[in-house]
Amino acid sequence: MTTEHFPEQEYRRMIKMCLRCSVCKWIPQVQIKSQKYASCCPAMDIYDYHAYSGGGRIILALAYEMGRVKPSDDLLNIVYRCTECGNCAIACKYMNTLEPLEIIMKFREKLVKDGYGPMPQQKAYTEAMKKVNNPYNEPHEKRVDWLPSDIKVDPDAKLLYYVGCTSSYRRKEMAIAAARIMNAAGVPFNILKDDEFCCGSPVYRTGDVESFKVQLNKNLDVMESKGIETIIFSCAGCYDTFKVDYPLYREYNFEVLHTVEFFEQLIEEGKLKFTTEVPIMVTYHDPCHLGRTAERYEEWAGDELKLMPLVSINIPPKPKNIGAKGVYDAPRNILNKIPGLKLVEMERIMEYSYCCGAGAGVKSAFPDMAIRSSKNRIEEAEDSGANILVSACPFCSTNLQDGIKESGSKLKYYDISELILMALGLDPEKLIQATAGGA
Repeated sequence: MTTEHFPEQEYRRMIKMCLRCSVCKWIPQVQIKSQKYASCCPAMDIYDYHAYSGGGRIILALAYEMGRVKPSDDLLNIVYRCTECGNCAIACKYMNTLEPLEIIMKFREKLVKDGYGPMPQQKAYTEAMKKVNNPYNEPHEKRVDWLPSDIKVDPDAKLLYYVGCTSSYRRKEMAIAAARIMNAAGVPFNILKDDEFCCGSPVYRTGDVESFKVQLNKNLDVMESKGIETIIFSCAGCYDTFKVDYPLYREYNFEVLHTVEFFEQLIEEGKLKFTTEVPIMVTYHDPCHLGRTAERYEEWAGDELKLMPLVSINIPPKPKNIGAKGVYDAPRNILNKIPGLKLVEMERIMEYSYCCGAGAGVKSAFPDMAIRSSKNRIEEAEDSGANILVSACPFCSTNLQDGIKESGSKLKYYDISELILMALGLDPEKLIQATAGGA
C-alpha cells in the first residue's frame, strides 16, 4: 500500500484513528537493548516535540484536512523534516493497523498538488532532474565518467547494472567496485550510458508523484526496448524504487536485485573466491531502502467490519508489512565469508535499524538534521566496538562519512563492495589502509 494504492477514503479514515500512544517513537519494546538506543525516529530525537513524530504528523494531516491548520513555513518544516525511514510504521503495526509512512507520503503529495510543497532545495533538484536527468544538476553526458577504461562492458548482455545518479556523480568508488567485481567473476553486464536517467525516487519521496510517473515510464521504456532480464543496483534507493514503487504504476518482467544479493549468489556459485585476509572488525548499517521499506505490500481484497465509531476489523485480517522481508542476510553472509573479518552488530539492526538521516530530501533541505542523525548512528557504531562502518547505499555512504568527519570519529567507512575487492586481492592499497585502522 503506497501512495498510489492508498485511496483518499483510506487516508481520511486512517488520519482519524491515531491513538496518540507514542509507540511510533520507539523500536518495539521486546527489541530494546538499552535506553540509549531505544528510539527509532531521528526527527523526534533531534526536535523532541510530538508534531515531528509519525503520530504527530498524522494529527497534522487531520488538522490540514479539517482546515484547522493552514499551509505555512512551520507546517512545511515539520512535514518535510522526515527521512521517511519507515521506522514509525514498523513500530505502529505492533499495536495498530495504521500506515504512518503512507500517510506522510500522501500528505506531502497533497501539499505539492495544492502548490505549497516541496521545500525550495527539493524543487531545485526536481527541476535539475527534468533538465539534465539527475538531481545534482550535473551534465548528462558525464554520467559515465566514472567508468575506467579497463572495465569490460558487454552491450549485448541481458544483465543490466543500473548505476544511479549518486554512484555516477558522487560515490564513484561504489560503481567502480561493483563493475570490477563482476569482471572478476566473469559475468557479462551492460550499462545504459546515455540512456540511464534518474529513477525518480528523490521527487517521489517529496510528494511530486506526477514527475515521478514521467521518470518511471522513461526508464521502463528504455529497459523494455533492450530486452533486459535482470537489473542490479548498488544504490538502495534506486533498488527500493524499482522493486516496490514502480510496480504500483506499471508492471515489468525483469528481475530486480541489489548488488549484495547478486554478489552473494556469485559467491555461492563459486564465481567469486576470496583469496586475501581482511583482518578488520566491522559493524554493518542496514540502509532503510534496502531493509524495511524494500518489502512489497501484499495485495488484500477483504472487507472492513465496523464495530463502533473509529473501531473496525478487517475480514480476513489484512497482511501487516513489518519490514521483516528486507535484504538483511545477504550483506551479513558476505561479510562473514571474508577471511579474517569479524562482524559485530549495533543494537538497532535489520528492520529496527536507525536511519542515517539522508533520505526523503532531508539531506538537501535540512543538512543540519541529516548530520545530527548521522552522528547519532556513528556513536552507536562506535559503541559496537568496531573500527570500520560498512553499508550498501550511496546516500548512507555520503551522510555517514559526513557524520564521521563532523563528530571527529576514528571510524573508517567502506561500502561492502570495496571490502569484497579487498578479499579478492584486487585493491591492496585500500587493504593496507583498512588494516591500519582495524582491530
